[in-house]
Amino acid sequence: MAFRPLGFGFELKTPLGFAESKSRIRECKQRWYDPSDGPRGFVLGRFIWLWNSMVNSQGPMLIGWIHDDGMGCRIAGRSGSDINGMLYLTLVGVLLPVIAVGLFRDGQMGLSGAIMLALCAAALILLLWNASKERRAGLALADFLGLTLGSNARHEFDGPPDS
Repeated sequence: MAFRPLGFGFELKTPLGFAESKSRIRECKQRWYDPSDGPRGFVLGRFIWLWNSMVNSQGPMLIGWIHDDGMGCRIAGRSGSDINGMLYLTLVGVLLPVIAVGLFRDGQMGLSGAIMLALCAAALILLLWNASKERRAGLALADFLGLTLGSNARHEFDGPPDS
């Protein structure tokens, strides 16, 4: 299984035009305040952002871009378990070593600081690994787009579904 903490890539092609695709997605998704689980979100211009729950903002998420190719449109993007949370964790993972090197160079970080940094890095790796393992949670949102637009979807999977 490939390591993909920011979800899996998808691409949908539909014979519907750009305006008709946007209209169908807006009609079929749920309102933000609807208490039942299901696809909700927004379409701003060519950008599409969907999630699955009103209460749990760290749940399955889909982020994509709508392309008009003349014979319909194509939606490409990523879908996964918690894309925005993993993006924030990745940013923290990049900034922590930079800060640590600066502190170590200035002599303000000793052994206890290095141990704390190592524990934070280990926790970060475990969280990213778990998100990669659970990335198929976003499959329902990619399938929603495929059903709504009447298209054949192509997903970037690497074998049978995780058990």
